Amino acid sequence: RIQFIEHKGKKILLEDFTDMKPGQEFIDTLNEAKRVIHSQPESSVLALFDATGGYFDQEVINKMKEFTASNTPYVKAAAVVGITGLLKIALMTVSKFSGRDFNPFKTRQQALDWLVEQ
Repeated sequence: RIQFIEHKGKKILLEDFTDMKPGQEFIDTLNEAKRVIHSQPESSVLALFDATGGYFDQEVINKMKEFTASNTPYVKAAAVVGITGLLKIALMTVSKFSGRDFNPFKTRQQALDWLVEQ
């Protein structure tokens, strides 16, 4: 679920949380993403977080706030896909807490195309 992919010659970290529900798998995947992000140089990571079909509860939102705040020095730009309905409120909460902007897109392709321009 956490892997680097290449798009138009740029390395992008795909954080695939599609169809994921709150629980240990979600937390384990966040921890793996954190490990990978922290292994990269500061201000270098182009990240795509795909939450299509998933949902968050309060525990996940709290973990996301911690995750995002700790990754801020390493992330150059972040895009998100699959954020609809109540997930938009959760994303705003995480964004405010971390002081980071997340750029929502309707499709992975749109997100990837935007990230390579950053």
